[in-house]
Amino acid sequence: MTEDEIIDKAEALPERFADRLTESALWSVKQMRGGGEYGLLTIEIAASLAKHRTPVTAGERDELRELLEAMSLPTDPIEQLNVQA
Repeated sequence: MTEDEIIDKAEALPERFADRLTESALWSVKQMRGGGEYGLLTIEIAASLAKHRTPVTAGERDELRELLEAMSLPTDPIEQLNVQA
């Protein structure tokens, strides 16, 4: 995955998960996006979804893992996601 692809995918995450994040988490990830902190943004989304046991699809889980791996970041929160069929 190229850097531009990483940025494009990460920038879309806050809107994609907006209805499943808490207000404070959504505010935080939007601030991170504005500052170009795409790795932190992706980790925060995954961690918040995992903490609140918010349902995600297998595709969403895989996309979050792929982004974290592409940025050489830990994927620990991915294993705790509440994946629904």
